[in-house]
Amino acid sequence: MDKFLDAIERIAPTLTNTIEQDEQNGRVSGSIITALRGAGLYNLFLPVSLGGFEADPLTAAKLTERVAHYNAAAAWSVMVMNISNWVCRFLPAEVVEEIYHPGETFCAGTFAAPVFAEKTKGGYLIKGQAPLCSNVHQAQWITLLSIVMQDGQPVMNNGMPELRAVFLKSGDCRILETWQALGMKATDSNDVVVENAFVPQNCSFILSPHSERNKHYKNALYRFPLTGIISCCLIVPAALAIATNAIEELKLLTGKMPSGSATMLKEKAGFQRKLGMAEAMVSSARAYLHQTLSDCWSKVQSGEEASTQDKANLLLSASHVNISCTNAVDLVYSASGTTGVYRRNNISRHFTDMQVVRQHGFANENRFETAAQLILGLQPDFFPAIL
Repeated sequence: MDKFLDAIERIAPTLTNTIEQDEQNGRVSGSIITALRGAGLYNLFLPVSLGGFEADPLTAAKLTERVAHYNAAAAWSVMVMNISNWVCRFLPAEVVEEIYHPGETFCAGTFAAPVFAEKTKGGYLIKGQAPLCSNVHQAQWITLLSIVMQDGQPVMNNGMPELRAVFLKSGDCRILETWQALGMKATDSNDVVVENAFVPQNCSFILSPHSERNKHYKNALYRFPLTGIISCCLIVPAALAIATNAIEELKLLTGKMPSGSATMLKEKAGFQRKLGMAEAMVSSARAYLHQTLSDCWSKVQSGEEASTQDKANLLLSASHVNISCTNAVDLVYSASGTTGVYRRNNISRHFTDMQVVRQHGFANENRFETAAQLILGLQPDFFPAIL
């Protein structure tokens, strides 16, 4: 943990130097990618046998938040790569070894909308368009969710269409420049289009928590629930950093004299209340997240399987962090007055970035419903195949 934190502090100037330029370009700079890779942050969830670190979930959450403290879009790229590291557990060992053989691999992907995988000899023909494929320009491999088709009809498994994750080389995909977003502008979350690209059978797997893991992925980390890996370890830590940074920016305004007022901002009860509420929201959300991750990790590390309640708890903590941080940033924006509307003030960036992070499908407020469905013993309406 400490060596990674030290590495983040060393590369902090690189992470912050090009933020405005990167937002204009719609992607993080090559210097940031190089720095993050050199610090080992793209390999947190990669197996030791493949040159990774197999960091525990709580450590990953803390490190992702620290990167996001300096650059939220850079932390997003850490999220994207480490999700791919973890998901590769379901591929055959020889395929994973091929993907990671160069040592400079970057895998992007999206489950936001499925493409179609038509069964053919030896594999699948993939076609369709998928949005929100973050860091797509730097990727050598792209993972997409697909609905398996045969003779023009979905293949059914237990009354549900068969969902299969497919790994494509980036050259088999075409990028559509659709990422003109309110915030998180440098995440390069564009659409990808695939037109009858062939994917071998062994470069795909059925989306299920019960799929067989290959020999590199036998340790406890790879039995941790996928929803926890994506939501708690890698998405909402960025929200915590954004909200914390917004609060720190607000504290810099305490000497401001609002227009038409004879009282400094820090002496106004409304300002004090909003600052105090924002601090409490973020600190309590962070504590809840870390405790939930620690509890589930202790259980999985001891050899137990994560229960339905554990998975519900992970979803609840992620959604709670996201909504709490959103509310905290709203309070900061409100308390900042007209200062917050100017792009020259960082509060405006934190406000718009938070509006984007809050909408992520794995951690938005709809996941409260998914968690409740699990608690009530109902069929969840969100990716039941991986919960």
